[in-house]
Amino acid sequence: KTFCLLHSKEINHEINSSTNKRLIKSTNKANFIIANSNFTKDLAVRVGIDKSKIHIIFPGIPKPKKIDALSLDEAKKIFADSFPKIITVSRLEKRKGHDKILMLIKNLKVKYPKIKYISIGFGEEEKKLQALSKELFIENEVLFLKNINENFKLALIAESDLFLMPSRKEKKSVEGFGIAFMEAASYGTPSIGGSYGGASDAISHNKTGLICNGDELSSIHDAVNNILDDKKFKIFGDSAKKFSESFYWNKIVKKYLNLIN
Repeated sequence: KTFCLLHSKEINHEINSSTNKRLIKSTNKANFIIANSNFTKDLAVRVGIDKSKIHIIFPGIPKPKKIDALSLDEAKKIFADSFPKIITVSRLEKRKGHDKILMLIKNLKVKYPKIKYISIGFGEEEKKLQALSKELFIENEVLFLKNINENFKLALIAESDLFLMPSRKEKKSVEGFGIAFMEAASYGTPSIGGSYGGASDAISHNKTGLICNGDELSSIHDAVNNILDDKKFKIFGDSAKKFSESFYWNKIVKKYLNLIN
């Protein structure tokens, strides 16, 4: 039995283009086509992939591990007495919405003078984003990190109040699912994600986080204010942790096994 895994960006080609035709020819050879989200399945059907072969199986995550005390202490030291503590872990590319987040931090600074935002990741937008944070005079509120170890990354996620990645569509590039949302959820951190793409499968709207329009700063602003009011993020964080358990690899693997048995 053969499987073909779909993740959105690589199938988002113009219908009847040579790439699209090669894609359909290749996927037709598979016994099972696995889409990583409802969004990806819908996209696959739109570009002409055989609907009868498509199954939705979400990506898996490892069970959260105990974070060492040293990493936790380091994370607490960086965040200190800041509030809200906001984090993004992703490649620094346009569709992830870092530019909108920086503008948001500027706006929220008036209401939350102790706000702190940490961005973890590499990418082609790095210099532009650093320059933007200088232009907005938010260098003290924003920290760009890369080359950090896994334990420290997880400690920063666990110490955050909110994971924010308001993804949007950029040309053919789209967010197929958003595994980073689930990783944050497994450490009890709720998320806000963009409405275009597969984030709505990784975030249960108004339960484990919120879905907003990643193209509109006002929508992102409203979502963040909503989740921070009445400390809703704590309730969402508890729900997110429980929700993430259904994405553990031991449960996801069983779904693949059920297909071939």
